[in-house]
Amino acid sequence: MSAQDVVTVALCSLVGAAAGAAWAGGAGAVLGVIAGAAWGVLANRLLVRPAIAVSVFTGTVVGAYLGRSIVRALCLPGSCVALEVVAAVLLGAGAFVGVGLVAALVTRSFDEYREIGKPPP
Repeated sequence: MSAQDVVTVALCSLVGAAAGAAWAGGAGAVLGVIAGAAWGVLANRLLVRPAIAVSVFTGTVVGAYLGRSIVRALCLPGSCVALEVVAAVLLGAGAFVGVGLVAALVTRSFDEYREIGKPPP
């Protein structure tokens, strides 16, 4: 495992721990570390750059948090737990696709500029 792989797993675990702790305290932090580490390992296996992997994971977490927060603001406390989960999953998936698409296009653009030999705009 290279240093780049360790950085990816560590940063994704840190983001997962912070998000899990914000959502569910200690148990959420543990689950967040597990999810972040799993995402980091998967990203390493797929040869994704660390900056891209961490950005996409962070965007996914933020999207899920926004979905949950929107439903929580619209419902009475404790009355819409299932809807909170559904909204978190849907907005998290949407954020994953959106951030991943933008990151892929930006990376491709920078790679094309690097091949040509010009500096990016």
